Amino acid sequence: MATFQARRIRQKYAKLFGCKDAPRYPHKGPIFGLDLFFDNQEHAKTFTLLETWTTRFEKYGHTFRANFLGSSAICTIDPVNIQVVHGSNFKDYGVQPLRRAATLPFLGEGVFTMDGAFWEYSRNLIRPTFNKTNVTNLSAFEVNLKKFFDLLPRDGSTVDLKPFVCRLFIDTSTEFLFGESMNILAIKSPARSQEFLDAFHYGLRGTGARLQLGKLDFLYRDKKWRDSIKVAHAFAHHYVDKAIQYRNNRLAEDNSLSSKSYKTDDARHKYVLLHEMALETGKRDVLRNQIMHVFLAGHESSAVAIGNAIFQLCRNPDMWNKLKSEVLDREKEPLTPDALKNMRYLQNIIKETLRLYPVASTATRIAYRDTILPTGGGADRNSPVFVPKGSTVMTPVYAIHRLADCFQPNPNAFQPERWEELKPGSSYILFGWGPRTCPAQNMAEMEVAYTLARTAQEWENIECRDEVKEWVEELRLSTSSRNGTKVGLVWASPQEQN
Repeated sequence: MATFQARRIRQKYAKLFGCKDAPRYPHKGPIFGLDLFFDNQEHAKTFTLLETWTTRFEKYGHTFRANFLGSSAICTIDPVNIQVVHGSNFKDYGVQPLRRAATLPFLGEGVFTMDGAFWEYSRNLIRPTFNKTNVTNLSAFEVNLKKFFDLLPRDGSTVDLKPFVCRLFIDTSTEFLFGESMNILAIKSPARSQEFLDAFHYGLRGTGARLQLGKLDFLYRDKKWRDSIKVAHAFAHHYVDKAIQYRNNRLAEDNSLSSKSYKTDDARHKYVLLHEMALETGKRDVLRNQIMHVFLAGHESSAVAIGNAIFQLCRNPDMWNKLKSEVLDREKEPLTPDALKNMRYLQNIIKETLRLYPVASTATRIAYRDTILPTGGGADRNSPVFVPKGSTVMTPVYAIHRLADCFQPNPNAFQPERWEELKPGSSYILFGWGPRTCPAQNMAEMEVAYTLARTAQEWENIECRDEVKEWVEELRLSTSSRNGTKVGLVWASPQEQN
């Protein structure tokens, strides 16, 4: 009876706003949608899931209904719908029921998995880290970047840059977040640091697999994954315990956390995220969870973006030379944030890289109440679509970045020039959209721009040495090149660098 009444209420609600149903995915078994689930799993195994979703939107339209393991889902890449879900009707949707269970063992509760008051609390803890002063500290970044260059071969031999770029951002992010670097860029890096890095990445891989399983995440059984979580958490606790000691020392000095003497308006204050968070709470697990979330974002997004940019530049010598010319034409100017923003071709390379290879490949929300999408329904696909409470709204970012009208023609081609006049709006979901936009966006963009500009100064040429020409997806919690970025480096002469 309750189900019947709910259906009647929803039909009346939908009729009131002129809603019409969106086209439906042609399930073989429409009750549970197992055919779609198993199809996704098969394509994930062959590293073609992202391209498969793009093909589905080409075949069934930019908005269609599907069944995800018995739950109603609306798949959409319509920019108007995206703007509503992630922007104007943001409070109608959330992520917690979709992410929390799958990520809880590894990440715990934090800014990327929670909604409501807890999400606001977590975001407010993190946001001060990314103020203008901290974001523009390029001199500190340069120290680690020089270590990165020192590790690379100078004899032209083949090197996979992917692990080295990852190590670069491990050190920069840990120094920024924890107050001290893991020093994994050292020629003899600490064994404990490498153990943590291996464990963290294996933890990401398993957590990504659990997210793909959805309601069936309990089927993912991997002892190595559980062991990796223990290693990663133990390492995080090392820094958390130091932060708690910092908290205790400040309490002893100030006799109260209400004292303003430690606040960041003091220009001499070195902002360390974990220390500031510890001043708000002394709960060990809470601090560990929050820092796991920020560490994930702090090193993954920039490292992946740089690897993907070089993946394309080594395949396009003309573009590499154009970038070098832009950077070297300003060699007498320091690489300040303003100088980097004014390098238009550099900025266009970054935008085009993140268009073709978005770090987060999918943006998915669940409806917390009955609501509406403005378009996608009816025979003409222009009518509003009713979204019942509990429905999932899924947007594969990889697909919209290829199928949106503004990216035509040649959407699969790497063309930085397309950004000279392009204003894609909500067809371009770079670091999220709306209130959940990543607070570290400016910092990540600055790090990527600075690193690419410095490579243009240091390297005369980069030769592609990959065995496979095509980009192959690797889905964890982020999306990167499965085959890495294998290149041969031709270093610039000292005269060119000076």
